[in-house]
Amino acid sequence: MKLYYLVILKNLKEIIDPRNSIKFFFEITKYAKNLKHFKKKYSGNYPLRVLPVLFERNSPLKFDPHYVYQAYWATNKIIKNRIPRYHTDISSSISFVSQLGGFLPVVQLEFSPPDIKISSLKKIAGDLLNLPFSDKSICSLSCLHVIEHVGLGRYGDPLNSNGCFQALLELERILAPEGNLYLSIPIGKKALFFDANYVFEASDIVCTLANLKLVDFSYIDDHGNFIEHGNLCNTMKMKYSLGLFHFKRTS
Repeated sequence: MKLYYLVILKNLKEIIDPRNSIKFFFEITKYAKNLKHFKKKYSGNYPLRVLPVLFERNSPLKFDPHYVYQAYWATNKIIKNRIPRYHTDISSSISFVSQLGGFLPVVQLEFSPPDIKISSLKKIAGDLLNLPFSDKSICSLSCLHVIEHVGLGRYGDPLNSNGCFQALLELERILAPEGNLYLSIPIGKKALFFDANYVFEASDIVCTLANLKLVDFSYIDDHGNFIEHGNLCNTMKMKYSLGLFHFKRTS
């Protein structure tokens, strides 16, 4: 029953997209023809049930460049920078930390932790503006696509007009000497979309984390291209790119 529900929701989401409305008749017709042809040839003993999944026959495989590339970038960095005894993550996507947990133990802080059970993943509840870690205590730290939402109330957190910058300083506070911080944040022409997210000017992030050294900067541009070892200045006129910042606290 759950499968039917999920597929129906997916189909409805696609149907109400104006770009798909003219394709709907073709999709249903094609499904009906395929079903009729398949039933003639099918001789198996599995019961055949009807469950059309529309708008996938000729569509290229889609993915979100921000989340796919940031997961690759962060995992690659963490593993190559001498695998730490454990890694600490602040509210990044659960798919990223779950996969990272296949390599090493991960502690993840969430405002409202999900009920996920993986032996190498420890979930704790907490507030990004008041992280439950001592000063300079975390050697390997990530926070991906999170800071831009802090203080806007989108996820039930308290409103705070300066929350995003306070959150950045909290990350700086807990990073240990010689520790690595892997941070992703939307960048481009500075803007605040209440209550969705901020878009930061890349140089503002570097200035805010003045006590840390920027080791490397990569980004995903407005067209979804992954640019490794990029230049901060090249992102200033973009609308909604993703900056990938690798900071380190020198001793």
